[in-house]
Amino acid sequence: MNSENLILIPARAGASNISRQNLRLVNGKPLIYYVIKTALKYTKNVYVSTDSEEIKQVSIMYGAKVIQRPKHLTKNTTKLDEIAFDALSKLEKKYFKKCLILNPKYPLIQFSTIKNFFSLLDKHIQTIYGYEIIPHHQYKQIHFISKDFGNITKDLNNCVVTEKIVSFNCELFLKSKIFQSPFYGLKLTQNEPLTLDSYHDFAILEKILSRKRILVRVDGSNEIGLGHVHNMLTILNHFRNEEILIVMNEKNKLGYKKFQEHLYNIVFFKNDLELFKIIKRFQPNLIFNDILNTTSNYMKKFKQEKFFIVNFEDLGDGRKYADLVFNPIYYSKQITSNENYGPDFACVRDEFRMWDPSPLRNISKNVVLIFGGLDSTNRTHFILTLIEKYKLKNLKYSVIIGHGYKERKKLIKLIVQMKKENFNIELKENMEFLSKIFHESDFAITSNGRTVFELGSLHIPMIVIPVNQREKKHLFVQKYNVGYTIQLENESETHNFLNAFNNMLKYDNRQKFQNNLKQINLLYGVDRVVQKINASYEIRNKK
Repeated sequence: MNSENLILIPARAGASNISRQNLRLVNGKPLIYYVIKTALKYTKNVYVSTDSEEIKQVSIMYGAKVIQRPKHLTKNTTKLDEIAFDALSKLEKKYFKKCLILNPKYPLIQFSTIKNFFSLLDKHIQTIYGYEIIPHHQYKQIHFISKDFGNITKDLNNCVVTEKIVSFNCELFLKSKIFQSPFYGLKLTQNEPLTLDSYHDFAILEKILSRKRILVRVDGSNEIGLGHVHNMLTILNHFRNEEILIVMNEKNKLGYKKFQEHLYNIVFFKNDLELFKIIKRFQPNLIFNDILNTTSNYMKKFKQEKFFIVNFEDLGDGRKYADLVFNPIYYSKQITSNENYGPDFACVRDEFRMWDPSPLRNISKNVVLIFGGLDSTNRTHFILTLIEKYKLKNLKYSVIIGHGYKERKKLIKLIVQMKKENFNIELKENMEFLSKIFHESDFAITSNGRTVFELGSLHIPMIVIPVNQREKKHLFVQKYNVGYTIQLENESETHNFLNAFNNMLKYDNRQKFQNNLKQINLLYGVDRVVQKINASYEIRNKK
């Protein structure tokens, strides 16, 4: 702790708009507690300037020292430098180089911000105010201190100075009794400027203080696709009041822009050492892993820190160390207490939850063909060659590919050829609203990943073709009898596709599959997952 620096907290008994403001309870603690607690992390020299005996005793109880403030310095018109001079004069026997004034009305100030207020003061920079950026406001002319704390700029646009958070050098201040210009500014982080000016603000503060910190480990790559990214985006959309950090491996960061589009904070790491440094810095309450199978060594490191851990699509040895595991795409008869299997826990994206399923048509008209946006095995092209080979016309085919599809030219060449042969094919690239295409389809031809749940949520029967060994373990379509699962390992098995296709054209078969899908409520899987996470987390925290 720093012994040369002082943190001063002005806290009078009266208030202009909220009665007993500094003592009003927020999540069971008086408001002033939060600033004192954070300040004491930096230095033991935390003093509260007050005229109130009650505030004095509460401050002492939480570890602060107290300076008695005279009544004439408790008016609404009293200036901050007057309070500061009174306090420092009474502490003249104690030598302090620097002082930071923190008002209890700003309870979300962070330790790192306090540290920066002190470290930036020097003989050239005598006074630093906290500031925030609000469009079309500018209250005080100050110099900005940039994020890297190296260069000082003079961009004075849209600056709102938080005048009740200010640091200064003590020696010159005691001589002049006023804060020395030029004034410099340190930008406060997103929530730090929250000030309590009404009773409504207290309710907002309670929500912020009670929110959880969730660290999300997620991977995306050409090999594993973007299913994990979309799964996490769907789940995180239901954690609306939490502080969330996305962490991705530099080698598996495909899809990170999706998180940026949703305004999530995201960081990258190169190795486990960097990862655990990020975790230690963020200090999460919960960790979500959506990275396929985990190892015991990986998970044990988390358990040592007693984080609440939730894993998704995990069949690895490490899953036994997780507090919760969600494996919606797998089926197991041996379910341990922490594992949740089956489609009840499938997290269907929100866009699929706004549709009512279409009625079943007697004759199929539309077929959607989708093997993921990347389709690293190029099944899209292979299936179209079979459709051409077997002359499966009289249907409209919607073929969906994404940004990462590498065989685009080859696919377009085939589609052009098929159109000349009177096939009705439409190529749809980088679709942002897949649910509309699915909703208009009579059945689908797809891989055996999470897409089966999105199709199933709209009661679309499907022909499923596993594209790797992992997908062969996905048993949803077989177990619930909602379509055909076929293997296409070599040319000799292509007749499997033809048989499945012709059977799917039959109304009775599609009706059977659709009726089976109606028995499975896929739309509320994400609600079940979120409720189970929150309930299990609360139960563990009460132990």
